[in-house]
Amino acid sequence: MNVRELMTPDPEACVPGDTLAVAGELMRRRHCGFAPVVDGRTTNRVVGVLTDRDLALHLTRTDGRPSQVTVEACMTKDPTVIAPDADLTEAAQAMERLAVHRLPVVEHGRLVGVLSLKDIALAARKQWASSGPHVAERQLTDIIEAIAAAQAAREPISPHA
Repeated sequence: MNVRELMTPDPEACVPGDTLAVAGELMRRRHCGFAPVVDGRTTNRVVGVLTDRDLALHLTRTDGRPSQVTVEACMTKDPTVIAPDADLTEAAQAMERLAVHRLPVVEHGRLVGVLSLKDIALAARKQWASSGPHVAERQLTDIIEAIAAAQAAREPISPHA
């Protein structure tokens, strides 16, 4: 199974000059916590990604107003992307290694989709269902635990924790 079969095609994206209010509205409207960031709406080349967490942490840290802060101020620049013809296993391993829940899907340098952990979970449920009871749950648990462990290793420990 490849990424193209599972990705969300033609996702809406932000540009670096959009405000966080625009990005937040896009996320609210799409019921997601992620927006790819492209260099322009016609060129559609991925230059970053923005999560609802990035947005919230930046606004909290700077006490900024969403209508006055640009996406560029808090996006993750030069994110890892994946090709639509990549194998699903490769995508899951990349998510695990990078401790991310979503990957922009890029073909010929242009954004064509987004692959999420949810997409993989739904595919895994179908693929592993014939492997016996609880195999899908164990596989998904392994992926999620690896992502969580990698994230925990990257985050500094708060002295107030």
